[in-house]
Amino acid sequence: MVALVLGLVLLVPALGMLAGGGVLLWADQSQRTGDGFLLSPSGDVSTDGYALTSDRIDLGTDADWVPVSAALGTTMVRATGSGPDLFVGIGPSDQVTSYLGDVQRAVLDDLGQDGAVIDREVAGGAPAGPPGAQPFWTEQTSGAGRQQLTWEPADGDWTVVVMNADGSAGVSADLRVGAELPALTGIAWGVLIGGALLTLVAVTIVLLAVRRPRARGQLPPSAPPTPAWQPPAPRTDPTGDPVRGSSRDQVT
Repeated sequence: MVALVLGLVLLVPALGMLAGGGVLLWADQSQRTGDGFLLSPSGDVSTDGYALTSDRIDLGTDADWVPVSAALGTTMVRATGSGPDLFVGIGPSDQVTSYLGDVQRAVLDDLGQDGAVIDREVAGGAPAGPPGAQPFWTEQTSGAGRQQLTWEPADGDWTVVVMNADGSAGVSADLRVGAELPALTGIAWGVLIGGALLTLVAVTIVLLAVRRPRARGQLPPSAPPTPAWQPPAPRTDPTGDPVRGSSRDQVT
């Protein structure tokens, strides 16, 4: 019984790993853009302030020998607007905060099917100058229509900023973010193989547990019992008298 329960318990995470690995492999093989990015859902977001910003993004890995760029690959921010020219930039969080510290803006929390989620609105005034004139941006792009910024991530704290290129108020854009995630293929296959091996172990344990009680309950066929010895019946002649020499004649 213990073995049967153990096998069934192992089967649950094994099937979960198979399903999860299949989803990861499906996303890796079929959901990439033509230039190899996996994208978030788009989110329409707007603010009456002067900027849309991400919260502080803390990039780093627990293993120092694994660079962030190896885990994420190239990252991308795509902003599409129908109004004034847009500016998209990413820079060190401390310097972005110095530039936008007293500026009215919206801080985004997430992008999803229902649009972007604004975490908080920050009160303030206008920026000291247009964003493109600031020297601290690690990557930036600006112009009309759709703007796409690509960036090789590095350790540190970073903030993404979307503004009107002239620094005016009233920012509106459809936003998407993405990354190459080069390790996803290996992770997907690893999860699938691990799930397959765990499923094999679980099924083997269940089969052994089911067969073992039957083997114990079936006794091997026994030989028929040896009959007890009985003396031979006395021989008689046609008249019914014992034949001389028979056991009954000897007794009499």
